[in-house]
Amino acid sequence: MKYLFLITFLFTTALRAEVYSMRDCMLLPITDNAGSSLGFNVFEEVEKYLKTAGWCDYKSSSEVISIFSKYRDQLDSYLDDPSVIKTVADRLRVGSLIRIKLKYEVDKIDVNLEVYGEDGKEVYFSEKAVLNKVDVYSIKSRVESWLEIYEASIPYDGKVLGVLGDQITFDFNKTKRVGVGQEFKIVRLKGRKKHPLLKKIVEWDAQPVGHGKIFNVSRTQAIGNIKVYTSENQVVVGDWVRLEKYNPKIPPSTFNDDKYSEQKFGKLGELALSFSLNSHTATTSTAGGSKKMGGYILGINAETEIYITRNYFAQAEFSKRVGSLDKESGSPSSSSTNQDMTTLKLVGGYKYLPMGFFYGPQINFYGGFVSYSYKLDESASDGHGQNSFSGLLFGVGGSVPIEKGIRAFASGEVIPFGDFSDDDNIFGSTKSTSSMVFEVGGTYLWAPGLTIIGSFEVTNNSGKFKGNNSEVGYSNSAFKIGGLFSF
Repeated sequence: MKYLFLITFLFTTALRAEVYSMRDCMLLPITDNAGSSLGFNVFEEVEKYLKTAGWCDYKSSSEVISIFSKYRDQLDSYLDDPSVIKTVADRLRVGSLIRIKLKYEVDKIDVNLEVYGEDGKEVYFSEKAVLNKVDVYSIKSRVESWLEIYEASIPYDGKVLGVLGDQITFDFNKTKRVGVGQEFKIVRLKGRKKHPLLKKIVEWDAQPVGHGKIFNVSRTQAIGNIKVYTSENQVVVGDWVRLEKYNPKIPPSTFNDDKYSEQKFGKLGELALSFSLNSHTATTSTAGGSKKMGGYILGINAETEIYITRNYFAQAEFSKRVGSLDKESGSPSSSSTNQDMTTLKLVGGYKYLPMGFFYGPQINFYGGFVSYSYKLDESASDGHGQNSFSGLLFGVGGSVPIEKGIRAFASGEVIPFGDFSDDDNIFGSTKSTSSMVFEVGGTYLWAPGLTIIGSFEVTNNSGKFKGNNSEVGYSNSAFKIGGLFSF
């Protein structure tokens, strides 16, 4: 009966169903497993932040909060009900409803944040972490960092408030850099795509409608003219406005960096395409003596990472490096040889996120299968031919933020018990093999969905053989540069 009363009360003042702005927000009561004593204090601090942050037009209602306080014993179940969240959204006309759950774990605390849409079902953003320090300000700091990332993921800068012919009025948050003469695009939402496992919104399907220029700016609103229509649809109230890059020569209405978030989690994965310049050597030791061939070869690399869940991932990599090697030492039968190196890798792993997916370092532990194939012009006396190293690999890697939009990364891999395949039967059975890879580099967020990536990678594969003391080894040092695309 109490539950029915709660729904009825909220619904009596609910407005008609519509899509509210994600930049209008409301903080739902914070729940914990200690009688809400800690949750109440955290609520006060987070609410102070939202009222002054600027990206969010914070809506509060003492009447709604007092209603929730009457159901403290069952508050968790009520706030998990989408119909309750929807009626709150309709009452306050907000598009971002922030839900925070706290759970004590001995001397630790689990912090879970979710941002719901106005229907109470769709999850726009979610993060969780375990904090070793149980105090209000540690929780507040973590929540604030997550909300800043959520703000950067909102797919529009403002919404159309009014249309008069080719003239529109739209809103924007007060921290946005906006000036007269600045260009904008109008897009219309067509649909939302959810992550198949995380059940959260990962992609917004929006259709371009037109673009124009701003000719008047106030504190939180601007007026512009539509110059070009890119579809047969007319601009309507509620369409999205995306502002083009700010021009510093144009006097701004406010001053704040207009940057994109450094790493958008929530899409299905990423694809990296790059070119490489490689310093490559092939060393052999046979009955005819030791020979070393070396030179520069060119390569292409493709690597994809698929998000299975927030913490688990799968990766696939393919690379091809080709070129010509010249004599460096010894007495090979030919002073040069062609080299064709192919890498195929399939791995899965666990992503350790001490400060959440977006914020702070990420450490990856992974394992899987890898094959390194080498093909030189066949010469049994020189030990040149077609062979490969393969086996189960184990690796560890990670990345750390340097500043907004820039991250540094490094990784190392080994094949502890590798197999050697000699297609031309030059060496025979192996006595031992060794395989190691090390890579270090960085990424720079160039634009939404596109990150520039550059790295230096060293690959070493070698094998020793029984009976004739023969050896073969390949060393490759690569400078790689390319792009990282989200999908």
